[in-house]
Amino acid sequence: MATQSMQLDPAAQAYSDDDIVQKVNSATVKVNADQMTDGISNKVFTVSQDTKLTGIEEGATDDQTGDEIVTAINAGSEAITREAALSQDDLNIVKTSPLTGEFKVKNIQRDVAGKLDIEYDDTAV
Repeated sequence: MATQSMQLDPAAQAYSDDDIVQKVNSATVKVNADQMTDGISNKVFTVSQDTKLTGIEEGATDDQTGDEIVTAINAGSEAITREAALSQDDLNIVKTSPLTGEFKVKNIQRDVAGKLDIEYDDTAV
């Protein structure tokens, strides 16, 4: 599961679903993973490679001990307890309840130009 992002512009022209499908189908540039190159910090993974990485937390190392993991779990539990005591306005989180086939939203913010930046999981629930 990876975080994807998109930007919504409230002032942008509206397109119907049929308009969008027509634009996608008439696109002349097709991109596939074989044409992509790895960046410095972002890499292109096959589906198999991505599946192997599922569940590994960011920043994890191959030499973590059981004690370090337990410490991390305890710290996470303490953070959840502190969050539960905050008011909804102070949480700074987006609560979502996606249905089957929908995507969980992670973050929404408005930039200075008035466009909405949205981050979401790329794996449907």
